[in-house]
Amino acid sequence: MATVNRNEASAAQAGVKAPWYDLIDDPVPPEDAMQQDDTLHYIMSGIRARYEDDPTVLVSDETNLIYDSARPGSVVVPDGYVVFGVDARTIKRGRRSYRIEEWGQPPAFVLEAASESTASNDLGRKREIYAAMGAGEYWRLDRTGEYYGEPLVGERLINGEYQRLELHTAENGDVWARSEALGLDFYYHVDEDGFGEFLLRDSVTGEWINTLGREASARRAEAARADNAEAEVRRLRQRLHELGHTDGPQS
Repeated sequence: MATVNRNEASAAQAGVKAPWYDLIDDPVPPEDAMQQDDTLHYIMSGIRARYEDDPTVLVSDETNLIYDSARPGSVVVPDGYVVFGVDARTIKRGRRSYRIEEWGQPPAFVLEAASESTASNDLGRKREIYAAMGAGEYWRLDRTGEYYGEPLVGERLINGEYQRLELHTAENGDVWARSEALGLDFYYHVDEDGFGEFLLRDSVTGEWINTLGREASARRAEAARADNAEAEVRRLRQRLHELGHTDGPQS
């Protein structure tokens, strides 16, 4: 995710004296954002639903995060992040960016989803920035494993450096790791068609986290099953009709 600085010149011409971070434009998605779309939609909607009733938790995706107000250009755009202990409503309604120095809290959780154009930055510069700002956990998700080299990586910040979280393998072959920050387990599952997907599970209750996207998929699948059942009933009725017509009494 990149940030375009278009407002700075116009603000200067108008004589507006504002800090640099109030002059930057909203982020624009990378050209290959479609490679991230399904993963980000599912994961972030699940996290957002988890904290939607808590006004002290900011859940944001693809927005400007200012990590050094005194140094122009100190902005990064995570695919998703979570901050605890802040006034989330005020931030969402009255701020164009999340500024760490204003609220005193770095993200507890940062997420990047792989795409061809962003992967090298996610593995290098962004990882360094997140560690320097004090982001507690850094997660990278790659549905194919092609861009990060592996599908699922979670890291915890320890003494200023990221250390990998333990990966586990479920009985069905799913790979998963636990986010202590969110109390969620991230699962990487490969379906019967060979497509990788990510699932969320509550670490305490073991319940799977449903989202609108997965619920819609379930509804579509149920509708398809109903249609198939209806078609089978029609086929059987037609067959019975044909048998009755053929074998019944002749007039």
